[in-house]
Amino acid sequence: MSFGAPQYLNLLFLLPVAVLLFWFILRYITKIRTQFQMDQVERFSHLSTRFRYVRLTFLFVLATGSLILAVAEPQFELKREEPIYKKINVVFLLDTSLSMRARDIAPSRIDRAREEIQNFILHRKENIGQIGLVNFAGSSVILSYLTEDAQNIVFYLDYLEADLRPTFGTDIGAGFKNALLLLEKEQEIDEGLRPEDFTFILISDGEDHGDTLREAVQKASQLNVRTYTVGLGTMTGAYIPIGEKDGHTVFLVDEEGDRLLATFDEGTLRWVAGATGGRYYRSHTGTELYKNLNEILWNERKVIGTRTVTEKTPLYYWFIVTSFAALVIFIID
Repeated sequence: MSFGAPQYLNLLFLLPVAVLLFWFILRYITKIRTQFQMDQVERFSHLSTRFRYVRLTFLFVLATGSLILAVAEPQFELKREEPIYKKINVVFLLDTSLSMRARDIAPSRIDRAREEIQNFILHRKENIGQIGLVNFAGSSVILSYLTEDAQNIVFYLDYLEADLRPTFGTDIGAGFKNALLLLEKEQEIDEGLRPEDFTFILISDGEDHGDTLREAVQKASQLNVRTYTVGLGTMTGAYIPIGEKDGHTVFLVDEEGDRLLATFDEGTLRWVAGATGGRYYRSHTGTELYKNLNEILWNERKVIGTRTVTEKTPLYYWFIVTSFAALVIFIID
């Protein structure tokens, strides 16, 4: 047992003084009894027996001592060994193309992805090191290089919206190339970083109309950078809203005026994950995304050592109960 505030234990030295003071009082009372010839009264009164004074002294010492120990914050210590995990650097590749505005997943594919990524980052596990963010649509932008500041990523996610430019395709390869560029830049800053210290997480509906994805995936595979993919969307798809007019939703249309349907293609996502040694996850409603991200971290865990952890259980309440009980008995005795 240890104490969180051991300085209060010094108050225990006052208890012998209290006991000594009590015996001086007892001797004085005994002397008074002798002078007033109260021996006969003592036979019929339990209030003035020596045993009662001894009992009251014990209760006083018990109540005061227990209270002092409670203030000193006693605690039981239990030591155990727990693993130390290697920090991994996560780079999110987020699809912000027009098709991600489809509302087959509430409130929309892109909004659900942003919300779940934010939740994941703000409650991230200890084996996450730094986080980077890359978005892609018809083109790609590195929004944030690696950072430990979760609020920096949240800032970009808060203001990140689907690309509203009139592009009718998604270039996942462009996002992949920028993620690899981010990796190279970070290695220039920190020569100790290795490609396998990075994990890519690609979140998309799977539509890809670019011609650079295969080359980028091959490079990631050669560098041993695992990519986990999460597919967002339903097989039935949904039309793509692009605004409001006269209280009605305006949907994206083609050259003939027909509404364009945002589809879902998991084949591309499965291939990317398989080619890089990662794994493909399916999020039907978007609510599974947080669970998917945590499972990815679980798969990426690497134990590099152990550490001793001391768990402390507070015990002060037991001493408070003891002090209170002794005080009650002291009062009513």
